[in-house]
Amino acid sequence: MRKVIASLGAVLVLGTTAYAHADIAQIGDPGQSWSIPNDAALGEQIQEFLDTQPGEQPSFLLKDDAVPVSPGSNDYASNPTCSSDTDASCVGHPLSYQAVLPYCTSSTSVDCVVDFGTISASGQKTSATFARYFPPTAQNQYTGDLARHLPTGVAGSIFTLPSSPHAGGNMYYLAAALRGGASGNSNFNLDNFSVRIYPVQLQTLNYAETFNTGYSLNDRGRQDGTKYWGGAGPGYYGTNFCVANSVLEKLCASRFAFPADTTYFVKLRLQDAPNGWMHGRVANPDISITPDGSNTDIQIVANPVAVPVVYKMYNYVDMPSDLQSKYDKGTGSYVLDPNFIRNPSGTPGGRSAPNADPTKRNVINACNGWSATCMDQLKLWLPYVNNKATALLSYWSVRTLDPQEMNNASSCFSDSKSLTGIVTTDSTQYSDGPPTFNKADGTLTYQVASPHFGTNGSVFKGTYDLVMRSDVARCLYGFSKAPVSATISVTGADGTSEVATTVVGESNGWLHLSANNFEFSAPTIQVKLSQAPAVVTPTKTVPQTKTITCVKGKVMKQVNATTCPTGYKKR
Repeated sequence: MRKVIASLGAVLVLGTTAYAHADIAQIGDPGQSWSIPNDAALGEQIQEFLDTQPGEQPSFLLKDDAVPVSPGSNDYASNPTCSSDTDASCVGHPLSYQAVLPYCTSSTSVDCVVDFGTISASGQKTSATFARYFPPTAQNQYTGDLARHLPTGVAGSIFTLPSSPHAGGNMYYLAAALRGGASGNSNFNLDNFSVRIYPVQLQTLNYAETFNTGYSLNDRGRQDGTKYWGGAGPGYYGTNFCVANSVLEKLCASRFAFPADTTYFVKLRLQDAPNGWMHGRVANPDISITPDGSNTDIQIVANPVAVPVVYKMYNYVDMPSDLQSKYDKGTGSYVLDPNFIRNPSGTPGGRSAPNADPTKRNVINACNGWSATCMDQLKLWLPYVNNKATALLSYWSVRTLDPQEMNNASSCFSDSKSLTGIVTTDSTQYSDGPPTFNKADGTLTYQVASPHFGTNGSVFKGTYDLVMRSDVARCLYGFSKAPVSATISVTGADGTSEVATTVVGESNGWLHLSANNFEFSAPTIQVKLSQAPAVVTPTKTVPQTKTITCVKGKVMKQVNATTCPTGYKKR
């Protein structure tokens, strides 16, 4: 159940200017971003299709063998966090980390943000200025260990970019995060990589004293007054979509729309390069990876996109019967989910008892973007929101896929040493993992689903970019090293072909494909690669030769031929 823990106060302006919304063309809904409604009354059934929840990605270094207060809980009787891998309470324990990377302070700094800004069509860069960390010190900040490949974890960064103002000023919040772990004294492995940028304005909020976004000592949930360590979510902010918070300063980095027609770049220097497949909420991505001694420079260039949010709340008694039949009466769980446990005893997560009272609970089904079950639910709910987006939020983010998203992917997409490719889309829901390869017809298939209409009632248009290493394509198809060609088709749910602008190209060892301006609700995007047969040069038949003796009068000579020279006769 959501709880109001903050209220909007006066806007705090730090070295920036508030711009009128009408002055700047914007991506998605203009101005300050839509925020999740505070629907918290009993008896409500809420369906939420929102790709990224409010709140920052926190840094932490945790003992994996810390004992929770109860099985499956994220709450601990003692502190599970570490200030470093040499922390006396953590040495010898299996550890996991999430590191929001610091800003590079020198040319030798590693596991840090080197540069961020905009880039023109001609390639001219305009760099932003690093302003501060937000908050100044992360709640679970820790010191890394380069010898063991453990990056330092801090708070996200605030940059100013006067050349690219948005409706809330010229501040941007950037969080580049790495995630991984280690056992014993071994080196830390890198499991996940992500970068996200938001235009923001710092605004004052009256945070409750118990508010936190990481692990802290608190007494919430204990009737006996005892304290415990636990993870807390970002909470609810009234009218603010806070991408990060500085509670002691009572500041919220409130999210705003990106300015239109702007390309952003982020450059990082990493000790360990990300690997495998990536997903992005961007358009026209261009990723370059350059060795830098024993380290790796990675630069990502892309445009932001607007992604539809779908949010709908019903008081259960008013919920249409067709929707009611798809959700368990007591738990509110989607009964067609293959993981739904049909247990009449009322076990958490399973089917409730027949006499369960849905007016005595509040359920929020918050879907992730890549779940097949969530895609089915979106299609189910679209008629009840008039096939229209609740909000259009603009994004600039990329991430490597989690292992569960790669379960059904071809082995050609997996590489433990480097990136294999990226797929990006502005669709609300999308297929998990890379595109599915159908060997029988030679197609790479990707499913997307979104409302047909944007918030203003106009038709929402889709974007799709597929960038993959050429050798990955050749691995899938068994191609030679000859050039590869491709075709892209977009097919609507009714089987009709959608009109789309498509672009195909191959350069520098990468295959670039895109489809844009197609319509929703649930089209299928298919890519088919082909390669012309190798050209075989016909060979001429050369008569076999042997040594023969030829004479001319008293002159005799041996030649390696089938006939004698002119004037000579074969002996």
